[in-house]
Amino acid sequence: MINQLFWDFDGTLFDTYPKMVTAFAQALGDLEIDDVEIDKVQIYTIMRQHDVGTAIRKFSAFYGIDEKKLRKLNKQYQTTLVEDALPFPGAKEVLELATSMNGRNFLLTHRDDQAKTMLKKFDLLDSFSGFVTSNQDFPRKPKPDSINWLIETNHVDRKKAIMIGDRKLDVAAGHNANIASCLFDPDGTIVDSGDPEIRVTEINELVPWLTNK
Repeated sequence: MINQLFWDFDGTLFDTYPKMVTAFAQALGDLEIDDVEIDKVQIYTIMRQHDVGTAIRKFSAFYGIDEKKLRKLNKQYQTTLVEDALPFPGAKEVLELATSMNGRNFLLTHRDDQAKTMLKKFDLLDSFSGFVTSNQDFPRKPKPDSINWLIETNHVDRKKAIMIGDRKLDVAAGHNANIASCLFDPDGTIVDSGDPEIRVTEINELVPWLTNK
């Protein structure tokens, strides 16, 4: 039975990418990039297929702007805008399913403790038994150090565990920690998926998979 669920936050539990793209575009605007030149679809695609850091490096080089300034402005706007993001439909149900199966949920995110604040806002925080955020000093995914720490600290059976995320690096992080992985890809953005054990377009598609394991 799979009942030890390791969750990514952005784009998996919470629909934050629309806010993140808006923040990124506003930061570019502050650096005098014309709105007509800003391709929000491309920004989103790079964030999903890679990460925010890649988007910052790529667009800084493309527009010839200061990478540090873009990074700082993006973080400022993102912190404010992301507060209004909502959980994906089905997230609460799957979190509760795991606990009802004598399982546990763990958060594994590159976001800081704002993620925990947002979980609390929607009464989801108590569904989690452990957390790793950017406030802790772990190497970023796909390195498995953070997952391994959660597994060892909470005595998790790796055979009962799965990493759930919306990017290839989440899939790789799970596999690098010798646990199963699930790719949540609601709009088919991820072409090279890294061969997850399960791929879903809605979070509640996990329900029959988990209950049949």
